[in-house]
Amino acid sequence: MLLAIDIGNSAIKFGIYEPGNTLDRFSVATWRDYEPEELFFDRLRFVAQKFVRVDHVIAASVVPEVNATLTRATRELFKVTPVFVDEKTDFGFVIKYSPPSHVGADRLVSAYAAVEKYKAPVIICSFGTATVVDAVNSKLEFIGGIIAPGLGIMADGLHSKTSLLPKVTIARPEALIGQTTYDAILSGVYNGTVALAEGLIARVSKEMMAEDPGHRPKVVATGGFSRVLAADLPSVDAFEDDMVLEGLRSIAAKTLK
Repeated sequence: MLLAIDIGNSAIKFGIYEPGNTLDRFSVATWRDYEPEELFFDRLRFVAQKFVRVDHVIAASVVPEVNATLTRATRELFKVTPVFVDEKTDFGFVIKYSPPSHVGADRLVSAYAAVEKYKAPVIICSFGTATVVDAVNSKLEFIGGIIAPGLGIMADGLHSKTSLLPKVTIARPEALIGQTTYDAILSGVYNGTVALAEGLIARVSKEMMAEDPGHRPKVVATGGFSRVLAADLPSVDAFEDDMVLEGLRSIAAKTLK
């Protein structure tokens, strides 16, 4: 049985798998000062109690402060040392990033999952804490990407850096032009992200096709806000939930015996 863990800036996602079957998925909020005895440890204890045996643990982490806690907890509960995916993992593509160690593991795993399912060239859009657009070309090269603030950061920034602007809950606005301050902020955050994403997808696709005529990249979206935005992202060909967990699952199936 496999436990895959995606340690992100806002949430830690867990996937429990056996060959050919997903048994469970759940998440907890990310806190950088977790102790194993706290909530994080309790959630892993739940896994240990619910499932008979965990043979392998694989993780992608962009929060290094949590890694030691995860290692201690999985060793104590499952007698398994987690494998952390990083730039040295064989993803099947060359990482054209300087230095490669500065690419978030989640970005590499999502790119791997996209290439596995949709082939290259492919553009991967992640709508989470940050809005990230990455690309793998037809030569199987991860050529880098673009990082912008996510919807939550935009909304929080407008609220925390001003005296009068309210905090909004991210959702699809009813109208483009807001007639209240709340609606105006919501439209700005939501439609601003849509315009940003559509514009970046068009530009990245144009640049990739200029270097490789005749090969239009597939566009795949993932991340916590991707489904919220889906109705207004016509450039996206496919939406994938928990792309990092699925990528980790595939990597584990190929490398962990």
